Formats: sequence, C-alpha cells, structure tokens
Amino acid sequence: MKLQTIQKIGGISLIAGSILFAAYSILFPLILPVSEIQQDFTMLVNDAHWTTLALIVMAGILLMIFGYMAVYSRMYAKSGIIGFLGFIFIQLAYLFQACKVTWEICLYPVIARQLTAAPLLRDGIIKHDLAVVLFRNISSISILLGIILFCLAIIRSKVFPKIAGILIFFGALAYALGPVFLIRISGIFILSTGCLILGLELIRGKKTA
Repeated sequence: MKLQTIQKIGGISLIAGSILFAAYSILFPLILPVSEIQQDFTMLVNDAHWTTLALIVMAGILLMIFGYMAVYSRMYAKSGIIGFLGFIFIQLAYLFQACKVTWEICLYPVIARQLTAAPLLRDGIIKHDLAVVLFRNISSISILLGIILFCLAIIRSKVFPKIAGILIFFGALAYALGPVFLIRISGIFILSTGCLILGLELIRGKKTA
C-alpha cells in the first residue's frame, strides 16, 4: 500500500475521530446532569447515557491516534526534532486519555452502583489519591508538551494550514487547564475543528504552500 493511501486513510480516521469528539462535547452537557458533578458525581456516572458517551470518546481517541500518525508521516521531513518530540508526547497523551476513559467505562459504573463503594467517587477519594493525582499530572504534562511541540511543528512545516495548529493548540489548552468543566468541553470542540482541517488536507493529498 502506498504511503499516500495510508495518509488518506489516516485523514478519514482523523475526521471520524473529530466528529466523535465534537459529538461528545455537544452531547455531554445536553444529556447528562452536569449540574450534579460538584454535588454527587455518582449521579452522573449512573445516568443511562454515561457509558454510551464514554464509548464514543474512546472510539474518537483510537481514531485520533492513527490520524496523528498520518499527520506526522506527511510533515516529518520538515518538522525536525520538534515535530518528532511533539508526536511522541501527543501519542502518550492520547494513550493516557484512553486509560482514563477505560476507567470511566469499566470501573466507575461498578463503583457508583455499590452503596459501600460509591463514596470513592462521590467524596473524591479516587480523584485525590496520590497515584491518581500523579497520573493526571503526567497526563496533563504530556498533553501540554505534545500539543505545544506538535502544533508548533504543524505551523512551521507549512505542510498544513496554520489555523489547524492554532485551533488544536487552544482547544487542548482549554481542555487541559480549563478551570470550569464547560470550558474543558468547549476545548474538545475547538480541538476537533483543528483536527478536521488536518484530516481534510490529508485526504486531498496536497501540500499547503
């Protein structure tokens, strides 16, 4: 199979992942009781739509991982060490996010349904556990490093539209550092828009001047 064909498949994967991410960012505050997050997180997890949305974002993450591989394969010759490090860190970031969503799909619903175990979520015992805090911090650092370096490589390489790198950068920044939950969700939508642009460019198979 030719590299250009693989890149086009990667573009389709990136677009599909972007659509799933955008759908997640729109549906999450619409169909889940997000107002209950601060009061009782288990009410959110016990909602009938929780697992469905978690599966949507998991599929989006897996598609994005392949999509970013295709993006890097298109621009690696012009991205240098910055692009390489950005690619490594952004892949790690998505891997960590996949791990986190696995908890949300497989573990959180089981914990939330058990009266004796529910305080682990409701009282933030899991959230504030040292190992979990360390994992979240490493994940956030990977997101920041990956996005900063990878987006800088996208912009400097001139292989893709600069706006794509800018949107992904600010979207990821809002998601990783947003002080309010809805800002983080908005960040996912902005990031998805940037990835959609990258995916379309990969399918077109043309280098942006």
